[in-house]
Amino acid sequence: MNTAHRRMLLTLFAIAEGATGLGLVVAPSILFVLLFETKQVASEAPLVGRICGAALLALAAASWGARGAEDRQGRLGLLVGVTLYNFLTMAVLTYSALVLQMVGILLWPAILYHAATSLWGLLAIWRAQ
Repeated sequence: MNTAHRRMLLTLFAIAEGATGLGLVVAPSILFVLLFETKQVASEAPLVGRICGAALLALAAASWGARGAEDRQGRLGLLVGVTLYNFLTMAVLTYSALVLQMVGILLWPAILYHAATSLWGLLAIWRAQ
């Protein structure tokens, strides 16, 4: 994958996941409603949401910092991690929609975003090898 495509993928990921992470840290209940249309959550859910938000902010910062990196091995490792995250997130969100019937206004767009970035990441990994 050329530098411009890698930079664009990592920039997109950093911005989208950074915004999601910030939303989870600041107001997890609002994100729960938008994604899953749930009005009541267990009392520990906001705490877990904030921890997940912190992890997303860390991934976003790593992706932002690696956009122009020349270290091939480090870049490939980050791409594998980002791609795995996107694929697993897509799977969990799809399970939420199809099995748990928890569907908010942003759930299907989130599933499509994670599917697209999973495929883009796989292409980037394949080209990097």
